[in-house]
Amino acid sequence: MVISVISLIIGIVSLLYFAGYVFWNGINNSFLFFWALLGIFCIAYAAVHRMILQRGIIWWKRAEQVVMGVVVLCFIIILGIVGLLVSEGKETPSDNADYVIVLGAHVFGEKMSANLRYRVEAAGDYLKKNPDTKAVLSGGQGQGEDITEAEAMRRYLVQVGIEEERLLVEGDSVNTEENIKNSAKIIGDKSKKVVITSNSFHIYRAKGIAKKQGYKNVEGLGCKIHPYSILNSYVREAVAVIKYKLCGQI
Repeated sequence: MVISVISLIIGIVSLLYFAGYVFWNGINNSFLFFWALLGIFCIAYAAVHRMILQRGIIWWKRAEQVVMGVVVLCFIIILGIVGLLVSEGKETPSDNADYVIVLGAHVFGEKMSANLRYRVEAAGDYLKKNPDTKAVLSGGQGQGEDITEAEAMRRYLVQVGIEEERLLVEGDSVNTEENIKNSAKIIGDKSKKVVITSNSFHIYRAKGIAKKQGYKNVEGLGCKIHPYSILNSYVREAVAVIKYKLCGQI
């Protein structure tokens, strides 16, 4: 009975989180449907669990133990990776980098999403403290975006006083690998000192991709995350890290 109640609570919370996220920020990544599926699964599991207990089906208890063991193992793995992401995201880069690479995120029309704005704000602060550093603004134009993510970043940085000649726009990339690959073409020399700027959950994988692609001197500048997207961002990123590790991409 306790398992049924816990499963039901998790299911309801997952569905509410999914609905709240969609209301706040729209469906801007496919992983978001994980929370809807998790909610449906947990609610269905709670109902089936209760029914089977009432009917006294003997084999169910052993099967349930196996399922719970797998769930606990997955939870421990995800939790461990999240701990690694948090640690890497707290890194403080050294001064006087040759380039800051700012990774793109969603734009609503011409307005930056909260997480993209945090990235650009962090990059802007670094550029003001290090006047010889240039920025590569990397991000293409996706669904629901009237301008490229790179252009949205450029407009903001110009508004806060960063000289346009320091801003190099890369507006073709559609994912992190392309961000870093296309930025390298602009930089021209992978031995240059580079600071990758993104939200803190993203730094570990971004640096891993850069090193895999041959960057010799790369550091991370992690920035804050919108509170409502923390859960989705870290779980999604933990799954991405597993995938990238298995595929040899980091």
